[in-house]
Formats: sequence, C-alpha cells, structure tokens
Amino acid sequence: MKKTDILNPFILSADIPDSYFCDRQEDTDSLLMRVKSGNNVVLMSPRRMGKSGLIHHLFSRPEIKKDYNTFYVDIYETGSLQELIQKLGQEIVGKLSKTGFASLRRFLSMLTSLRGTFALDPTTGFPTFSVGIGEIPSPEVTLEEIFSYLEGADKPCLVAIDEFQKIADYEQKNVEAILRSRIQMMHNTTFIFSGSERTVLSQMFLSYSRPFYQSASFVQLKAINRDVYAGFAVRMFENYGKRLDKEAVYDLYDLMQGYTYYMHRTLNEAYPLMSAGSVCDKDFLFARIDDILVSYSDACQEILSGLTPNQRALMTAIAREGRATEISSSAFISRHGLPSVSSMQSAARALLKRQLISRNPENEYYLEDKFLELWLIRGLGITPAIRLEQNRRR
Repeated sequence: MKKTDILNPFILSADIPDSYFCDRQEDTDSLLMRVKSGNNVVLMSPRRMGKSGLIHHLFSRPEIKKDYNTFYVDIYETGSLQELIQKLGQEIVGKLSKTGFASLRRFLSMLTSLRGTFALDPTTGFPTFSVGIGEIPSPEVTLEEIFSYLEGADKPCLVAIDEFQKIADYEQKNVEAILRSRIQMMHNTTFIFSGSERTVLSQMFLSYSRPFYQSASFVQLKAINRDVYAGFAVRMFENYGKRLDKEAVYDLYDLMQGYTYYMHRTLNEAYPLMSAGSVCDKDFLFARIDDILVSYSDACQEILSGLTPNQRALMTAIAREGRATEISSSAFISRHGLPSVSSMQSAARALLKRQLISRNPENEYYLEDKFLELWLIRGLGITPAIRLEQNRRR
C-alpha cells in the first residue's frame, strides 16, 4: 500500500498494512518461532492492547504467507459450540473462495453432516457457508469434519481463535474436552488461543484438572514501549507533511496507560484536522478526546442503564481512583459513600463477569475501557489533564 492510497495512517482495524504497524517485532518473532516449531500458543493481553493486530501482522509475514494456510476467528460474540463452528466454517470458506473452486469444493464435500445446506453467492457463483445454528445437528461430527480438512490441507494450517476464554461460558460444559481431544491429535494444524481474561485462560491451561492443561506455551502481550510508540506517531505525521509534538504523545501514552487502541483512536481523530505546517500539541489531542467522549456518551449511558445502582456506584468509584485496592474496606466505602461491604462484593463480581472492570495480580481493580473511564470521571470534574497527573503520580 502506498502512502497516497491511505487517508489516515492511524488505522483502527485489526488488519494493518506493515507500513502502518507499530513495532511488536519481539512479540512477532516470539510467535513466529513457536508456531514454526509446531507449538500451540496462548496469547494473552488486556483488550485493546493489540492482540488481533499482532495476529494479522504475523499472518502477513512472508514465511507464514507462503508456507501456511491461515485462519482467524473471533468468538467473542459466540455462546455455543455450534456458533464457534459456524464462525470457523465461514472463515475457511471465505479464504478458500479466493483460491479457486477446487479447494472450496473439496472442503464442502467433506462436510457430510451439513450436506444440502449450502447456498450460492449470487455475485461470485461460489457456495457460501450460510449455515444457521439450527442446521448444525451434530456439532461434534461437523467439527471433526472441519479439522479433518485442515489436517489434509496442501500445507500446514495456522488457526487463531480470538477471545478463546469464551468457551468456558458455553452452556455445553464439555466443549473444552471436545476441542482438546481433537486438537491434540492434529499434526498439520497449529493453534493460537488468544484472549483477554488472564484468570480464566490461566485456569484453562495451567490447572491440572482442565483438558487443555499444559497444552500450549504462553505469550504475554504488554504495552508498546513508550518511546517506540511516540517515535512511530511522530513519523506517521511527518510522512504526510504534518507535525506532531513528541511530548504530546508521551502525555497521551501516560493518560491511556499504553493501551494501543485508545492512543490510536485519538490520533486518528486528530490527524485529518491538522493542516500542513501546524503542530499537533497536547491541548489539541485532549480536545479531540473531549470530542470522542461526547460521541461516546450514548454508548456509556446504555452501559450504565444495564447496571444496578450499586454496580454503577462501584464502577464510578473505581474509575475515580484509576487503580483501586481493598474495595471492600471501610475506608474505600466511606471515601466514596458506598453501601455495605457485601453489596460491593456482589457488585464487583457482576462487573468482573461483564468485563466492565478488571483485576490484576496485584489485586488492583480498574477499567480497561479508557474512554468509559474518562467519561465517568468527567462528570466528577476530573479532566484528562487532571487524570494524566494522577496517573503519573502512581
């Protein structure tokens, strides 16, 4: 992709051209080494830190592109094995449709459990995987057929399943065992199990009693180096004849605590509004954050409307502190005018389950959604500039 082909270098989708991908060289090399050795990998990081982008970046590496069939499936919105199979089938059909009819026909012919349920794309004339959930009567059989196709493919397959921890919430409680029993027998297919819930993934892969126990190596994705990200952002502006104050990027990084998406989203908003020769500084970036928070208001109100008063109060208190500890203590409850200890414990469990708050190994509670955090504290008179100083004092 040429520079003239793109209107904004701060791309928000997961599939980012190499020229606009920021760093992650060590992380990419680590993943590359493991998958080329045939090792399944658990890729963990908080949401919005760049897991999906890293996976797509790995898939674009010449040695992967040339030697592997690659498939990416995001199962965050799934709730059953049937839905997972539907997503995987759609991804495989979508990829094979680009390679020619022979490969696609071979795949569909192997799905004997779904025979007669495929439709033709009116544009391309190719069969499509337009299979409804109710049209997968024997999910274990269909899964076996899909995995058999991958094992017999013309070259090794690399399958990334994003938000893999979701299978622990499926109503069908033996999904882990079903997947593990088949995956452990595969030799032509390597898996990347990507996810954002550290505790759930650790239990799945490190607990002796769980089917996936010690079946994959771990890669922990952390924030991009502060100096590296600042250099990248400044360079992207300069490449298009614009200027960005490096100190302003440091301020943005510290405000967003290194979360790639929220930094990228802010710069994505700022970039088209800058004229050649003018300088994008801290005030300009923070003004763009204010714009984003205004546009984010309806979504935030929708989130709050689905919470109980106790849950709203606790989430706001955690947002106010940024990193909250001992949320059941009398000091924390008194400081924020919260109800009883037991009600806050119940609220915390509900918010953690809905991933509206997170908890790290240091037992700190915080919001990973930095825009939601800033929106909540905005109503308390805490501006981005004030939060920046609070973050730096921690």
